[in-house]
Amino acid sequence: MTKSAKRRISPNKVRFFSTLCVSCIIMALVFILTSTVMQRSLRRAEQRYFDSCHEVLEGYASAIHFYLENYHTSLSSIYNEALFKSDDKKKIHEWIIENEPFIHDDFCTTFYVDQNKTGYFSNGRVIDLSDRTYAMYDSFDEKNYYVSDILESVYTPSPIFIVEEGVFDESHNLIGRLCASIKIAALEDITKDIKIGNSSYVTIMDRTGKYLIHPDKELIAKVYVPKSEKYRPFSSEAIAKSTDRNIETQNYEGKVMNLFSTKIENCGWTLAVVFPKERLLSIHKQQKRTEIIILLISVAALCLLLLLELLVSDYFYKNQLIAAVYDPLTTLWTRDRFEKKAERLFKRFPKAKFMLIEADIRGFKFINQNYGEEAADNMILYYSTLLNSMVRERHGLLARGYADHFFMLIRIKDVRSAMTSFRNLSNSLSQIIKSYEIPFFPKFGITFFRPAKKRAVSVKELIGQAAFAKSTIKDNMLIPYAIYNTRLLGKINEENFIETKMDDALKNEEFFIMYQPKINLTNDTVVGAEALVRWKMKDGSFLSPDKFIPLFERNGFIKKLDFYVYDKVFSFLDRQLREGKNVVTISMNMSRNHNKPERFMQEFMGLFRKYNIPPSLVQVEILERSVMDNDTLCEITERLHTEGFTVAMDDFGSGESSLNMLTKVPVDVLKFDRNFLHSSTTNSGAMDEKSAKFIQSLIDMSKRLEKETVFEGVETVIQRDFLRSVACDQVQGFFYSRPLMEEDFVAFIEKHHV
Repeated sequence: MTKSAKRRISPNKVRFFSTLCVSCIIMALVFILTSTVMQRSLRRAEQRYFDSCHEVLEGYASAIHFYLENYHTSLSSIYNEALFKSDDKKKIHEWIIENEPFIHDDFCTTFYVDQNKTGYFSNGRVIDLSDRTYAMYDSFDEKNYYVSDILESVYTPSPIFIVEEGVFDESHNLIGRLCASIKIAALEDITKDIKIGNSSYVTIMDRTGKYLIHPDKELIAKVYVPKSEKYRPFSSEAIAKSTDRNIETQNYEGKVMNLFSTKIENCGWTLAVVFPKERLLSIHKQQKRTEIIILLISVAALCLLLLLELLVSDYFYKNQLIAAVYDPLTTLWTRDRFEKKAERLFKRFPKAKFMLIEADIRGFKFINQNYGEEAADNMILYYSTLLNSMVRERHGLLARGYADHFFMLIRIKDVRSAMTSFRNLSNSLSQIIKSYEIPFFPKFGITFFRPAKKRAVSVKELIGQAAFAKSTIKDNMLIPYAIYNTRLLGKINEENFIETKMDDALKNEEFFIMYQPKINLTNDTVVGAEALVRWKMKDGSFLSPDKFIPLFERNGFIKKLDFYVYDKVFSFLDRQLREGKNVVTISMNMSRNHNKPERFMQEFMGLFRKYNIPPSLVQVEILERSVMDNDTLCEITERLHTEGFTVAMDDFGSGESSLNMLTKVPVDVLKFDRNFLHSSTTNSGAMDEKSAKFIQSLIDMSKRLEKETVFEGVETVIQRDFLRSVACDQVQGFFYSRPLMEEDFVAFIEKHHV
């Protein structure tokens, strides 16, 4: 072939042959990888099944909790603080009757129960309730509400449950309860649209194991015990008394089922999702068929790619303008187009005010994973249609950014009227969304654009402000929106200020170490201490750890600070040994950001070997609520043990997986979170009896597992004596000593050492 002939080869042919070669290579890899993946995926099929069941369960539990929170919010809306604190029964009764038209549609009646167990109902009745179980619950606090078990009502043909909120006087004493009764049928309306297959179903049990929701209506308000001897231990009463679990049991039709249960937040009810066991048995066969289909589809797709590559590239080339302006799924404007149109509006109306809103969907990633991409795309289309109608009425702009993110810009007269209008629209939107086949909840970030006085604000900055405001909502289901304001700006400025100072502060040694002693309860001697980092800025002011530690964990600077602390502690111990002074074991925190065991140990040991100290004087505290998985924590713990260090689990009991971690992470010491003592101590300073028994059982369990126990937050003689009586090993807290500067800590050791 001549050079001129080579020049005549068209780009399309080059693209075709290059695609053909790449496709052949990819097809070969697909054959190899698919066969390997098939074997692995078959082994993981059962685990994926259980994981998906738990995801379904958590989604339904969140939805039901959301509805209970709505009932509480509706009940709270008729609470008049001044009136109820006055304890004027007559006026309270009149108020309840007057507000009866405004209660939630699901409420049968609302009523007030005074200290004498007398009920004042919205229908005008005054009834003695001293024989009713829901009127006997006195363990209220001012921040929570109470949901009763299922109850038989003399006034309604169907069972009910009660939502109660405590009423407190000026001295924070419980003087009554504001209550609402709700038919169980309301829960049925909530759960009837849950679709989980032909032979699967959802049940809800109260604290005693009685069913509130069940496919067999004969079991409502009853406890179910399986007929088979094998499954009798798994009655509904036993399930209701247990924590989250998955079991194999027998249902009311005699079929063997897999039951997954979890507690519904704040009410103590148990939500269970029941799947037929045949479904699990068929998963392996189904998975194998799926993998074969994937292999065939992959091959077919590659062949199709080879044939259509030129046509597709030409199509996108011709439609380049459309692709750059419109979102292909919703046909809304893209963010880029939105920003340009918004800037034009600002220039066209220089004295006008605008409201910019960023909207998305809570837990959209979960919805995408749980229901699939097609269902997620349909939800995006549905949501975009609702937002479009909302914006179109106000002649605003609407665009889709990425995934479930949308941007709206609306011209307004003033902020107050704009927010009133937005709240009304948001409430209407929430009502409409309830009818959608998959439950979802929107959230919004709002910021306002006013005529520029000092400097112009770009649309990008406004979007950033709205996004930041929305991020402050986090997972609070009761707050659908947040507004960007000077408080948020102040937080940003404070964090920016800290980040500009942190590197110089570390270099200039503005961070310093304080030591809080650990005391042996057997003889009240000091046996250790925890190293705590503090920050004294160059101007002499102190910055509290709660201001900089969370920020350092987010931006990764905490790793540098950790090793700074390690170096200071090692240096202190080395100096004490060289001077012949008494020393005790010092524990140091390992932040949750260290997720690479090999790298952490390499740097840690490199620092440790600079000093002549035995590893027995060093203890590393890991966090139970770490973002690391158990395998990573286990590997770090074992590496530390190999080098002779001890490991403690800090804040034990404050997370959701304490017992599970104990079986997998071989720590030496359990440090119990200070909230155990604080929540277990009554106002009079005594130990709550039930809490005391619980703490004793935890310590007994720790002893059986051969773990040392340390309690934080000891502040009173009663707390000290109680922990001593239950054989707790060590304590730390203000009762013995606050965190001490180095020289004061040395003096403390000399005074309290054996």
